[in-house]
Amino acid sequence: MSLLGHFVFLAVVTAQAVAGGTYVSVYSQPDYDRWNYPYNGTPGTRPVASTFSAYGSEYDFDDRDGQALLGYVTADIPQGLPASAYRVVSLSVDIALASDDIVYDPTVDDRATHEADGPADPDPGRAVCLSGVGFRGGYDPTTYGETAPHPFGATRGIRYAYALGYSATGEPLDISNNLTDGFDPTFFGVGQVDGIQPGELIPELGRVRFDVNVDDPDIACYLAESLAFGTVDFMITSLHPAAEPGSGGEVNYPNWMMKDHSLVEVGVVEAARMWIEVEVIEPSGVPADATGDGAVNVDDLLAVLGDYGVCPCCPTDFDGSGTVDVDEVLFVIGNWTG
Repeated sequence: MSLLGHFVFLAVVTAQAVAGGTYVSVYSQPDYDRWNYPYNGTPGTRPVASTFSAYGSEYDFDDRDGQALLGYVTADIPQGLPASAYRVVSLSVDIALASDDIVYDPTVDDRATHEADGPADPDPGRAVCLSGVGFRGGYDPTTYGETAPHPFGATRGIRYAYALGYSATGEPLDISNNLTDGFDPTFFGVGQVDGIQPGELIPELGRVRFDVNVDDPDIACYLAESLAFGTVDFMITSLHPAAEPGSGGEVNYPNWMMKDHSLVEVGVVEAARMWIEVEVIEPSGVPADATGDGAVNVDDLLAVLGDYGVCPCCPTDFDGSGTVDVDEVLFVIGNWTG
């Protein structure tokens, strides 16, 4: 696993000089990627990663069984600040498809269409979705990477890295089994393909793009905490049905190009890319200073009012409750410097 991000640094300030400012970066490939499938013995070196579902099978596997993990080391963005110091303005990820038989479906299907006796899917294909990554078993992005075990042969709900989402109350949860558990996840993004229409086949080497919903407060907080840690991790999943011996014939599921694919290594195709724009507000240490300018004035009050409501990891959430409310307004007024 590389310890340095592969990126083109386009920041308007230099990370080494000052922490505060706006950073715009393009990462041309992940620092680590892997096929996050419990029966994959070579997770960090496979050329492709397949996404598919085991729902309805005779085996006790995760609904979102085949997963593709992407990890980016954000070495150009200041690390170690409080999560509230980071506000992601935009973030997109795209990845090349190694398959030529996948129908483009840019919308998430009703859960009932996955049932054997359920209604027919009104549009062809299945959506491809981007989520965060959760870890268990004592692992984190730096220790899991490309070489840690799954554990091998893991059954439902015990793999060490999993697709992460949030409950309605903002609690993080493993969304790998949303069909079995009967809930609809909020995804970070749903795959989009430019230049073709829903229902058409995505061309081989075509790129699928995920525009992350940075306006969702829980997703925004995940990204802020990731930047503070120094890595941003994503999981690609889909509910394409699978059957042995694999994709082909009547069973087709996506195969995604990892950075170890020969076409990536020779420069014909780029690996999974990430674009990010983030504002970093370095804390000044002055109580109630949300803008980081060392003063508490009308700018801080306007910032609090602009974030009013549920806002985890926000610099205006002074008490860390995950909500900006009257307590924050009163805190600004009580610490007013003018």
